[in-house]
Amino acid sequence: MKIPSRTFRFALIAALAVTGGRTAAAQNNQRGQPTTPISPADFAKLRWMEGSWKGTAAGETPIIERVHFANDSTIDVAFFADSLSGRQTGTAKVNLSVGRVYYTLGPGRWGATRVDANGAYFVPQVNAHNTYSWVYQSNDAWTSTMRTGVGGKDRITTYQMQRIP
Repeated sequence: MKIPSRTFRFALIAALAVTGGRTAAAQNNQRGQPTTPISPADFAKLRWMEGSWKGTAAGETPIIERVHFANDSTIDVAFFADSLSGRQTGTAKVNLSVGRVYYTLGPGRWGATRVDANGAYFVPQVNAHNTYSWVYQSNDAWTSTMRTGVGGKDRITTYQMQRIP
């Protein structure tokens, strides 16, 4: 039985449209892996972040967080409502895995494209649309900048992080 060429073309176009739609949806939900290899020695350069911090940004509620190196490949971050002795409001992790560094916060995951003594830069991977940069200023200060471009409008929020004694 011969299939009419018109029917075959329609079926092919429909199949490609369906497959292409699935591919586009998958790409929106999970982006590619960062390609920059990061060594354990590079990861250790973030040790300046260990400690308790208060962050302030213009027009934003202050943030309180505690950063702790759990081991050579994991940083635990705890967020607090108003003080370190108060109610914990969330957690995040920074992990070194197979030469890549990931930052996870809730359902979002970011991959590092740079980690060194000056800080880190993260791009969105899964359930995220913003970038993060952490920049070392001194032993008692650093900046955390989030940049988002959702809806075609760039929004940059920079927290000035100060060590809490």
